[in-house]
Amino acid sequence: MKLKQNLLKTINSIAVGFGLIGLTTFIDVAKAEAPPKCTAAIGEKVDGKYTKTAAQIGNSMDYCTETPERFEITIYELGLCTAQPIQTGTPKTFSRKDCVVTMTSTGNTADLANSTVDLPSMSGRPPSNTYNYAYIILKNTFGLRGSVTIENAQGGDVKYCSMTNQNVHGSNSTSGTTEGNFCTAENHTEILNNFSDIGGSFSAYFPLEEEDGVMDGGGKVSALLTAADTDLTTANQASEAKRLIGVFETNSGSPVKITDSTNGLEMQLTVTDIGYGITFTNGEAVFFGSMLFKPVFTTF
Repeated sequence: MKLKQNLLKTINSIAVGFGLIGLTTFIDVAKAEAPPKCTAAIGEKVDGKYTKTAAQIGNSMDYCTETPERFEITIYELGLCTAQPIQTGTPKTFSRKDCVVTMTSTGNTADLANSTVDLPSMSGRPPSNTYNYAYIILKNTFGLRGSVTIENAQGGDVKYCSMTNQNVHGSNSTSGTTEGNFCTAENHTEILNNFSDIGGSFSAYFPLEEEDGVMDGGGKVSALLTAADTDLTTANQASEAKRLIGVFETNSGSPVKITDSTNGLEMQLTVTDIGYGITFTNGEAVFFGSMLFKPVFTTF
């Protein structure tokens, strides 16, 4: 399945605050060969559905990204860094030595698709500096739900819905029904506990290859799977993975600058058209899963 870089995925808008720093959203798909948005691959929607039939889609497209109906994550920590916090070595490790923690909690859960959330405030403000990296620490389990509707050969509609059963990489089965008896999308849970290709040896680090970490629109993303202990020990096997640390490198020449006159920082996340990965076989949706994410920063 080509959704191997299942990192996480975003969603409409989430408003979170940490002292002077207000966070509003985060995410986007990140890869040099980034999956196309379904609106580009299948065509724009009309009345909530794509107008191409399965036969018209055929084998011309393996997967594309959609807007999820639910994208639930649990956030433990946010921070800004002047240098990459994922350290080189074997295994790679996470370090806050060049970072400032902007928010920490015992775990704030939010459905980014349907709600806003207030996170604990930071004590004080981040030191004035130029920050080229930001990180987020999450539970490595995501709550998802979604569907996609296309036309059938007779001019009616076929709807494909997420189902509760799922595999480790979020390869969630779907079912299609015709108009008048549509399926109902079900909640499903995706556990991200391995960055290797399916069937490959365990990998706690993303990107597997340098080009995998290039984000749509610029910048880079990397991630590390760790245990849930205080030191965030790098996971040695899938069963040890309980936390996901996502690290975002800003576009070249566009760092996050905090000066003495900075009143706040907004980091935006959105999953519209990008938060849900859908795999197709012969033009029919067969799997749903989450995708990668990136932040967009604005100081004020």
